[in-house]
Amino acid sequence: MCEKLRKKIISSATKAAIPVPVSTIDIIRSAEVIVTSESENFPLENIVDGSTGPGSSQWVAGTIGQQILIFKFDMLQNITRIIYEIEEQEVARTQEICFEVSTDSGAHFMAILRHEYNFSPDGSTFQREELKLDLPQTTDLRMIIKPDKGNINCRAKLNHIAFQTEP
Repeated sequence: MCEKLRKKIISSATKAAIPVPVSTIDIIRSAEVIVTSESENFPLENIVDGSTGPGSSQWVAGTIGQQILIFKFDMLQNITRIIYEIEEQEVARTQEICFEVSTDSGAHFMAILRHEYNFSPDGSTFQREELKLDLPQTTDLRMIIKPDKGNINCRAKLNHIAFQTEP
């Protein structure tokens, strides 16, 4: 029997499986993921299906504009690394990612980092980040994706995400 990702939707190439470090949090078994939208053809499950790298499966927002993903962990997590991948081959745009953390079950969030990425079909189409952090006692992690700072009507995308703790 295959376990399914617990998720909740709210309003507003080649696949290469890589070995998963023991310290990686199993999102499917350890968290509920709340998301503002998802495309029927590119569901949220794609971000945890084990495929990584250019051409891997991806989640695509079901609506244009800013999107929010909230990872609500079943137990406190001491997150030391966030790894994520984004690919955009169709639209030249500047995407902004913001991560916020909560230690009180989502009652309050604190911004921990903000990154921007420039994508161009004729140039840079893939971004992989491995962020080393110290996020003790994390109950919730919120990822805010603004798909284009220039206000082009486009959809947020995310190929892969993983959280790690110290072994």
